[in-house]
Order: sequence, then C-alpha cells, then structure tokens
Amino acid sequence: MSFKEKILDKLSELDLLILALFYADMARPIKDELFFQKEMFLVVNFIKEIKSAADFIPHILGPYSEPVEISLKNLISVNLIEKNPRGYQITKFGKEIFEKSIHKISPEKIEAIEDFKKFLNDLSKDELLVFTYFSYPDMRKESAVFERVKRKRLPASISLYKKGKVSLEKAAFLSGLPMEKFIEILRGDT
Repeated sequence: MSFKEKILDKLSELDLLILALFYADMARPIKDELFFQKEMFLVVNFIKEIKSAADFIPHILGPYSEPVEISLKNLISVNLIEKNPRGYQITKFGKEIFEKSIHKISPEKIEAIEDFKKFLNDLSKDELLVFTYFSYPDMRKESAVFERVKRKRLPASISLYKKGKVSLEKAAFLSGLPMEKFIEILRGDT
C-alpha cells in the first residue's frame, strides 16, 4: 500500500470535513486557529452527524474543539495542510487527496462548507467574535474576552450589515438593539 493509499484509508469523516473547508473558496488560507475553530464550528452545526465527534465546548475564545485541533495537527503532520505566513492552507498534496475523497461528501455539504468559509474568512476578529458570541450565547460562557467583545458589539454589527454579511434583522439582533433603534443609528452613521 502506497503512502497516498494509507492516508486515504486513514482519513476520518472529521478529517475530510477539515480538508473540505481548506479546499473551499479557491483554497484561500484561513488566517489562524481562531478563525479555523469558528469556521469548523459552523460546519459541524450544519453537519449534525459529526457533531459528537467534534465535541465543541465553550472556551476562552468561544467554541473550541480539541478533536478538531488534533485533526488539524495530524493533517499538518502528513503534509495535507501547512501553516505559512498567510495562515493555514491546504497543500498541493492535500488537494490531490481531497479530490480523491470528495465523493464521500454530499454536494449540499460541500456547498454549505463553501458558504461558511466565504462568510467568515474575511471578517475582522471582532466581527467574527461578535457574530459567534451573540449567535451562540451558550458558547461564550467561558470567554476571557467577552467584556471586550461586548463593547465592540454595535460597530461590528453595523460593519457586518454594511459588508452584506448579515441581514438588517440579524445585524440588529447581534447589536442587542431593537430594530428601530438600530436603523436610527445606522442612518446617522452613513
């Protein structure tokens, strides 16, 4: 059995989803572990059958999964993912392996993973944390930065709306303000 065949044989469902995330959006890098964990959190929330294997818990920066972190490190160790100055990125070998495995993931899941990466990958850290903390409040209870993020809630919500990342309703919800008040602030802000 070749090295490539051994890797293909050993990939878990979680490994495949991680490779799918790195492959998505024209294989653009993911900035850092914070963004990687939050993007995987959304993926796992959508793909319910992997939820228990990922085992996300509230942590100092919101949702965190040790199994996801271990999978990432394993994928790096076999040269499927690399860390470079731009962040984490799938390697040429990783793309080759994923393309041989893509049939194991439904087109709907691939499309959702693509959408999650495009949605989160270009946010600022504050936008990412505001979106995550206020969309999934149960995941912020161990946060070491919640008070700082809470102070950024309104500007980050406005920015998410202006970037077209969230609807007006979602932006108002994320800001913690009633819709009318949020619109009023938005009008004064433009």
